[in-house]
Amino acid sequence: MKRIVMLLLCVCLLFTACTGGKQESSGTVENIDTYPIETDVTLTYFRNPPASLTTMVSNYGETNFAKEFTKRTGVNIEYIQPASGQLAEAFNLMIASGEYADIMEVNWSSLYAGGPTKAINDGVIIPLNEYKEYMPALSAILEGNEAYKRQITTDEGQLYGFPLIQSSPKLVSTAGPTIRKDWIEELGLKMPETVEDWENMLTAFKEKKGAAAPLSFNYETGSYYMFTLLEAVPEMYIDNGKVKFGPIEPEYKEALETLSRWYKKGLLDKNIVAIDDKMLGSQLLNGETGASFLSGGRQIGQFMVSGVQKDEKFELAGVRYPAKESGKMNAYIPVSYPVGLSSVSAISAQSEYPQLAAKVLDYAYTEEGQLFSNFGVEGDTYTMVDGKPVYTEKITKNTEGLSMSQMLAMNVKAGSGGSFVVSEEYLNQYYQLPQQKAALDEWVKGYDESMKHRIPNVTPSTDESSEYASIMNEVNKYVNQMITKFIMGVESFENYDAFIKQIEKLNIKRAVEIQQSAYERYMKR
Repeated sequence: MKRIVMLLLCVCLLFTACTGGKQESSGTVENIDTYPIETDVTLTYFRNPPASLTTMVSNYGETNFAKEFTKRTGVNIEYIQPASGQLAEAFNLMIASGEYADIMEVNWSSLYAGGPTKAINDGVIIPLNEYKEYMPALSAILEGNEAYKRQITTDEGQLYGFPLIQSSPKLVSTAGPTIRKDWIEELGLKMPETVEDWENMLTAFKEKKGAAAPLSFNYETGSYYMFTLLEAVPEMYIDNGKVKFGPIEPEYKEALETLSRWYKKGLLDKNIVAIDDKMLGSQLLNGETGASFLSGGRQIGQFMVSGVQKDEKFELAGVRYPAKESGKMNAYIPVSYPVGLSSVSAISAQSEYPQLAAKVLDYAYTEEGQLFSNFGVEGDTYTMVDGKPVYTEKITKNTEGLSMSQMLAMNVKAGSGGSFVVSEEYLNQYYQLPQQKAALDEWVKGYDESMKHRIPNVTPSTDESSEYASIMNEVNKYVNQMITKFIMGVESFENYDAFIKQIEKLNIKRAVEIQQSAYERYMKR
């Protein structure tokens, strides 16, 4: 009995609104050809709310966006949301209960064991191929872009959900290498374009500016960037149609040797593995660090404001990922595919109203829905200026002390993820400082070539997924342990061949085979 009581308590704690699962609806639907739809049906919608809303509303349905979305579509929606940080637990509880929301917005590739194909085969969600007449806006977008369509379709040809579409490279390259531009100008240096330029710059920062840690970054989130900075790939990638694992390729060793040299010369923070965002901010503002990997929105914006208050000359600049040779572009910059799978809205196989659910979700992909999802309500959160939507001061300069990100989360979908088409214009206005906008222009240099090497949204089979995860869990654990030893000089590069052999013993060849097979199936979709 105690266990039963505890389980029920956990369910109520995990969901901020304890709904008891999918609600029975006896509503009717007269006509769903046009918006707003005339119906008294209530659809249930499971989704993770933006973190910026946690202190503002108790449920996503209380936001201005959700209320206006209901008004425009004509359909009432009951949002079921997990408590902060409990998405996976809440989702798994819902699946285990056998009672699903009409619409479920999650990363089906990672949260559901076996991915979207198994979710369809298990009778959890439905394929949408036969519902295209109810989702004409998304269908037109997918039919007009084969790459988009391929990314949201399973190997069996089943369209499984409504994705986040980011059509501009700038929308998927919002973080990157950032330096103290005022130091560059003071020292008479050129903006770095090659790895050699970076070493010379970091040396000057140390010797002439007294920087204790010329290059420093949050190791947990930035270790990926430190390899791409040196044109190496710390994961699986594509090379002329073949899948490779970066850490066993020659470029990776070369990058490690460079990082080790920088560490010995004092160019790389001696405490790099312990640096977090708070420590990094202090280093940048106190002149201890002159180069890092920062996000264009939160970090460059925040540090620019704080830095200028201490020193009016303080200026940060996002710079391109360097290449090994002058005149060339780095071909391995960290980029993402334009179709985001982190929050795909799928329709439950239990839903009594799948056509209605498809029609409601499709609104966000219509011309009107895209404008609303990115900018909200005309005259309230935006006005048209020279034919373009421009946020009002309600969003940009809120008088109640709320940040722009909070106001966006309350009034639009842009910046919060979800199932819709993101506008680059939203980002241009969210990034209000010229330094932020200039950083985006630099970070996308090399995007097209880098996309050729990026592993797409492949879907290994259920058995392959389990085997792959098991192998890579051990491989990544070992690699992460060893790279810090090589960088810090704890491990000699004379033992590098032994490092490679151990990765091979952990069955990396099989993992590559699984990814290769999945990639080839993906290309045949």
